[in-house]
Amino acid sequence: MRIELQSLTVALAYAAAGLGTSTLLAGYSFFPSPFWPPAGIALAAALLGGARLWPGIFAGAFFVNWRLFGEPFPLAAAISRVNVATPVLGALLVRWTTRSKQPFFRLRHVVCFVVFGALVPACLAASAGIALAVASGLVPLRGVDSAWWRWTLSEAGGIFLLGPTLILWCGRRRQRRLPGKPGEAVTVAASTLVFAAAVFLGIRAPTHPFEGLPYLLFAPILWLTVRSSLHAATALLSAVALIAIGGTLLRHGPFHLLGSTQPLLNVGLLVVALGTSTLATGALVSERRAAEEKLLRMNETLERRVAERTEELHYRATHDGLTDVCNRAYFFERGEATLAEARDSGRPLAALIIDVDDLKVINDSYGHHMGDAAITRVAEACRAGLRAGDLVGRIGGDEFAALLPDTDEADARRVTARIARILRSASASEPGVGASIGVAVREESDTGLDALLRRADAAMYAEKQSRSGGEP
Repeated sequence: MRIELQSLTVALAYAAAGLGTSTLLAGYSFFPSPFWPPAGIALAAALLGGARLWPGIFAGAFFVNWRLFGEPFPLAAAISRVNVATPVLGALLVRWTTRSKQPFFRLRHVVCFVVFGALVPACLAASAGIALAVASGLVPLRGVDSAWWRWTLSEAGGIFLLGPTLILWCGRRRQRRLPGKPGEAVTVAASTLVFAAAVFLGIRAPTHPFEGLPYLLFAPILWLTVRSSLHAATALLSAVALIAIGGTLLRHGPFHLLGSTQPLLNVGLLVVALGTSTLATGALVSERRAAEEKLLRMNETLERRVAERTEELHYRATHDGLTDVCNRAYFFERGEATLAEARDSGRPLAALIIDVDDLKVINDSYGHHMGDAAITRVAEACRAGLRAGDLVGRIGGDEFAALLPDTDEADARRVTARIARILRSASASEPGVGASIGVAVREESDTGLDALLRRADAAMYAEKQSRSGGEP
């Protein structure tokens, strides 16, 4: 049901455009048409809806050719088939070369649209239509070349008049609005329409000192393309083209100057040139914006990776590779700051020295990999037994140190008991690993970390000797 409704919409739009065109251009030797907007409707329908909408295109074309132009039934049917085949073929070529239903956001796609979506269908429609018209006696052989060029330009002009606007506005893709402010776009569009009306409706004299005024329209339309969006620019282009056609039909405007015999063909050339320039500029802007966004993403990715790598390098430079606790240099750097803070605030500070028991025996008996495992297990016990604000580091091969802010000797003893308990718990399921722990607290005479750690180290050795029966 949806396809049938779409086909009906296309047929009505095609017929309405054909009716309006035939009514307005009745006095301009309509066949072959000097300007044919239904071609833009047909191409947009074929590109957005695919070949399945051909019944709607055919119905609208047949109504125009048979009922409006009064052509014989067989000729109307034949020309209507041409009106269907050329936009469908053009749409297939455009989609095949661009893989897109809206081929306006890359310059290569715009070139494909101009060539395969406008010029090729226009040339094919003109060739087939002129051949049928000559065979039917509607066009004399002497006027074939002129009629072919006029037909081609009318098809191309009609495609550029409505095709891009319908494709962009009826398609699903919406272009991101460019940096220009909305008020700026409205002002430019309104000023352009006023200027177009002044040029094509205000010039009525047979001569005028500024017959090139229509070509000033390039500037605001391209400005809108760059500063706003291609959607807005193509809509403005269609509105300007309609004003130009209307003024020229009323025998006003610069294309009637100097006794021009083909004013509407000049309008068609203007529309084709404006359309091509607008689409090309829009594609360049879109490509540039895509490149800028890609570069921005790459920069963000690079910055993130640099930050991650910097953190990683800082971590590696400050932590022990085996145990992941602070290395000796970083422990002393942070430890001196911790001691200075405790001294300035008058708060207690406890220091622990933790030494892995019998590491040499483990290495000699089981290998260094088991010795590394023992060191790692002691480090894990320290991390599990200490608090979040405590500082622990590996300061020697088998020796760890810890600083416990706001901790007196009694609390420090409880921490050492917790670490020992964790080690015993782990030893229940794995080969036993023990550690000797010495405790010292800050004294007022401690001017540096070395003195505090020496007392803790002495306490650790005293504990180790007491457990070994007093032997050194």
